[in-house]
Amino acid sequence: MDRPFTVDKLDHLVLRVRDLEKSIAFYEMFAARPPASTGTSNVPMALGPTTRVLLHHEPDYAPETERNNLQHFALQLGTTHDISDLLDYVRAHGAEPFDGPRDNGRGFVQFRVLDPDGTEIEIRVSQK
Repeated sequence: MDRPFTVDKLDHLVLRVRDLEKSIAFYEMFAARPPASTGTSNVPMALGPTTRVLLHHEPDYAPETERNNLQHFALQLGTTHDISDLLDYVRAHGAEPFDGPRDNGRGFVQFRVLDPDGTEIEIRVSQK
């Protein structure tokens, strides 16, 4: 049977976070700042015009390795700056790049960072 639909976009990811303020500060390096008060435990962080990361505040969350199926997610960034400027920016926001930076042979440089709860994020950078 043919698929009767197309996937238009990834709308959002929901990440459990123990320290909401620390996670908001981390994701602000990539995303638009959320409203001052959301009235909910899900704080949306806009990654571009159509994709969001929802930070779901669960202060007592303790991940069990067997039940975590997210290995990492990837963000594609464009820049006119040198990669060293981007690495300095990431470090200034409290994250330490690892696994790179390296040219992946497909037209961009990549490296990885961990968010405050240990979620691995692959950063792919294209020069504009």
